[in-house]
Amino acid sequence: MSLGVTFGVTKMSDYEPYIPFSERNGFAETPPQLQLGEVSDEFRRQIHYCVRLEMDECVQKGFDELYFAYHWERVSKDIHVLFFKLPIENYNNNVASFRAGISALLSKGKFEIVFDFVEFLIRHPKISKVTKDELAIVFVQTRSAYRIVGGQIVAIGTGQQGASYEAAIAAADQFGEDAAKSHLVSAGARLRQGDWSGSVRESIHAVEAIVVRIVPKSRTLGDALKKIEQAGHLHKALKTAFSQLYGYTSEEEGVRHALVFEKDAKVDEADALFMLGACASFVSYLITRQIEISED
Repeated sequence: MSLGVTFGVTKMSDYEPYIPFSERNGFAETPPQLQLGEVSDEFRRQIHYCVRLEMDECVQKGFDELYFAYHWERVSKDIHVLFFKLPIENYNNNVASFRAGISALLSKGKFEIVFDFVEFLIRHPKISKVTKDELAIVFVQTRSAYRIVGGQIVAIGTGQQGASYEAAIAAADQFGEDAAKSHLVSAGARLRQGDWSGSVRESIHAVEAIVVRIVPKSRTLGDALKKIEQAGHLHKALKTAFSQLYGYTSEEEGVRHALVFEKDAKVDEADALFMLGACASFVSYLITRQIEISED
């Protein structure tokens, strides 16, 4: 049942086992974008620097110690209670001890905990936009396989796949394709979680979200692609290639259907990364063609 599957597009919102990356001291033979599963020393160092700059903006000197003032008194309490899961009675507004705890977390903590902490900060309403932007820049500057998109850390794979992914999200955002954008973000988030089949599913949903807008009366992706091709806006080779990819996702148990979760589904990280890049590129292509097709 390769092309006879009804659309399953759902509307969600936007710029994710947990598969980060790393670059070991800059001497690794493999490009850092492909080294998933760890974070580099340089990444940790720069994240720590950003957090320290943010903290130091609100430090004041007391009688015999430094303490947090202004918005960081609240932020430090939230980190203590909501992130570290400690009782408020144990909170101590002491800058030196707080700095030591954050330093230990960012320099020695497991990568998934480091990412959780970064996400906590970028979602916190009292953290400055400057700091949130600088945290996002660290992912780019350290050539991470991840980016901050819509308040989440999402995997983007290789440099080429990342470029396609970011271009598709930007195009979807520019032309108001919220559903496609949401599915692309979700596909990236599922990569971080290690949900390869879920990522493939969300990638294909992103394409469906665009196609169903272009050819709203089509009941399946195959029918829609055929109509776009007949209108002279899709090369036959492109249509055949993508139809075959769609057929692959339909045939693998646990991939196309959200209610089927087979542990033996033959989908791995490489498949998910490839499908994300391929579907992101196709989304960008269809968005470009959409204006021409709608005028026919």
